[in-house]
Amino acid sequence: MALFNKKKEKKMEADMQEANVTLYSSGNDHSKIQSVAEGIFRGNTAKVVPDTDNRFQVQLQDGTFLNFVIVTEAEELQKQTNGMANFFARAPLANEQVKQESIRQILLFDCIIGIVFPVDSNEERTGYIMGRLNDLAGQLRAFTLYPNMHLFAPDGRLLISIDGKSDFEEFYPIASSAMFDRTETEEDRKRKERSIKILREKGIPYIEHMKVSAYETESRIPSKEEIVHRLTAVFAACIKSEVYTCGEYEDCEGKTMEMLGRLNELYQYSGYLSEEEKAYLADVSPDSSAHSKFNWRYEGCAVLLWALSLMELKPPVEYCDVAGIGVVLWENDFGSLMVQAVLRDREEILDMQDLIYRYDWACVEARIRRQEIPALDSEIIYEWHYALNWLTSVDGITDWDRVSART
Repeated sequence: MALFNKKKEKKMEADMQEANVTLYSSGNDHSKIQSVAEGIFRGNTAKVVPDTDNRFQVQLQDGTFLNFVIVTEAEELQKQTNGMANFFARAPLANEQVKQESIRQILLFDCIIGIVFPVDSNEERTGYIMGRLNDLAGQLRAFTLYPNMHLFAPDGRLLISIDGKSDFEEFYPIASSAMFDRTETEEDRKRKERSIKILREKGIPYIEHMKVSAYETESRIPSKEEIVHRLTAVFAACIKSEVYTCGEYEDCEGKTMEMLGRLNELYQYSGYLSEEEKAYLADVSPDSSAHSKFNWRYEGCAVLLWALSLMELKPPVEYCDVAGIGVVLWENDFGSLMVQAVLRDREEILDMQDLIYRYDWACVEARIRRQEIPALDSEIIYEWHYALNWLTSVDGITDWDRVSART
């Protein structure tokens, strides 16, 4: 395996090289990854050194470190897994079932664990480390990717390689056990049937057996007040992204502060920002990817306004009415908006979530197959799916930054 890459950023001892492997999993309790790793290395580990919630080190008895970085942020996950899926879509694997289901598995990953560590000519030491990492992958039901682009299943068999090899004759994706253990109610099944009828009428691909993701018995719709608070916080980040990218202002920071100051007078949004929104608004020189991310969130504003009966959604190939969103928010304050807003029925919100969830699957499937669906814009659908998953607390997640819009 092409496991070793020479150290580039800082000098290591002459006989040491840098190795890296990446684990991908779905449905794990991310907060327990560190303790699982500690347990696997126990007895041969000097200590575990925590850094942040998503970083830690395992120090071996010889004083060297394995560095772990955990990625769970939805936007970064989507970027990495989409890139990985597109990469393996080019693999010349003759078994089409294994190839397509491998790609689907990649798109189910909701956690990435990057592991970097030094190795030398001591094959026993390297074998020990790799053995423990294989144990970690097994316990986490994680897939292991090596730098030579060979992806291994939790049981150690080669799932797919870029040169078109696999140890599988048939494969079906592994996801969170909770995804399969849940039982659909009659209302869930009726909702799915309503969505499939629309998909069929529009000629949009679908899977008949694909379960709902927002379950009738689990979903909690936020209150009208909670939605207004979330709406104005999202809008605040959108404002900054627009000021910085529209090309109309010389002093972007000053203009942003002016507009956000006015918005805060109207809605006191600053007390309801997510951690990512706080970080973006505090950054005096965000990069272009951050601006793009929050500019797309106008589509989320449109969905939240739809939920409050203050705006209708456009066809899912047309960008939302940004000017119209501005009119609603700038010409009101928290009190007047609360008076005007009428929270849509729970059933209507759940129906919309289920339909967009299936639209998003169709977009992902089309991307895998290098096809297009004229009736859908995948970027718009992703943002709608994200906002609707928050509105219906899919998988019990109510923290805006932790929402996953994955199919």
